[in-house]
Amino acid sequence: MSRNISRRTALGTGAAGILAGTSRARNAHAWNPGPKEQLKKDLTPGKTTIRQAINIKREGDETPDRMIKRIRDAGYASVKGARHPGGNVGEPWHSMSMKERGEIVAACEKYDVTIYEVGGYTNLMHPDPATLRKNLAGLAHCIEVAESVNCPMVGTIAGSRDPVNFFNVHPDNWTDETWKILVNSIRQVLRDTSGMKAGLGMEAQVTTNLDSPEAHKRLLEDVGDPRCVVNLDPVNMMSLKDYYHTTELIEKCFDMLGESIMGCHSKDTYIWPDKQTVHVQEICPGKGVLDFETYLVRMSRLEFPRSLEPEHISDEEYPEAKAYIEKVAKKVGVKFYGS
Repeated sequence: MSRNISRRTALGTGAAGILAGTSRARNAHAWNPGPKEQLKKDLTPGKTTIRQAINIKREGDETPDRMIKRIRDAGYASVKGARHPGGNVGEPWHSMSMKERGEIVAACEKYDVTIYEVGGYTNLMHPDPATLRKNLAGLAHCIEVAESVNCPMVGTIAGSRDPVNFFNVHPDNWTDETWKILVNSIRQVLRDTSGMKAGLGMEAQVTTNLDSPEAHKRLLEDVGDPRCVVNLDPVNMMSLKDYYHTTELIEKCFDMLGESIMGCHSKDTYIWPDKQTVHVQEICPGKGVLDFETYLVRMSRLEFPRSLEPEHISDEEYPEAKAYIEKVAKKVGVKFYGS
């Protein structure tokens, strides 16, 4: 029997509601990517300042004191120490002597600069048990490093069931079993570092199961440990359905996650034109569609200053990114720490 129902037949059989519902669903789906008409944004700023952040990078043979002073004089009030590309060992801190590490901490205190993140990006869901145990041990080490430099969190992502790359898409990334592995991995690392203040700042990645504000919220609840926090990066959650709805995405992040947000990353998002399939690219702030007005305003309503760090851009683009963020902040009345 044919499954097609004419409108006359539908009206005669009481199925008009089915047709109407189907029509609404189709229309909603068809128009979802487009921007909402007359979206009213609440851009009332809060009283909390934002710490502009940058990755630690020495110039020549400068001393730790001189490096931190240079960073502070450039307008940054926060730094991140990223891991070495070759391994999950809490670099650059791991390669420093205790004296050198202490000098950086002392310089940060002297110039009122915070160390907001130690990078510990690894795969918390690796399919090989031995590799997973090694990854968790390395992440626990990163927390020890963070604790030693008065840093509140180690940044990482959930990972992937792909054995090659820890942010690759994989068909098993979204199974219940994989979610349990993620939760248990985080709990294990936090147990192994019990008594420390530094925690895990979980960062979204759209190719993994930590791909949305809802996933962040569920993870915080399922782990059930206050040391599991959020390292917010809205661009890492971006897909076509959110591309023209970044205001709504950012509002949802702050509404759902609030004070669990310990640090924020600053990138923009851009869909490459002239392609028949979607390629969503991270890009320098100001060159895409991300609603930085709402992003900065919502950060200013948090209880204490959070750090905002541009990342994954060239060294030459950092001044451009900083200038753009400062321009937007001035427009909406958001202040930066120490300025």
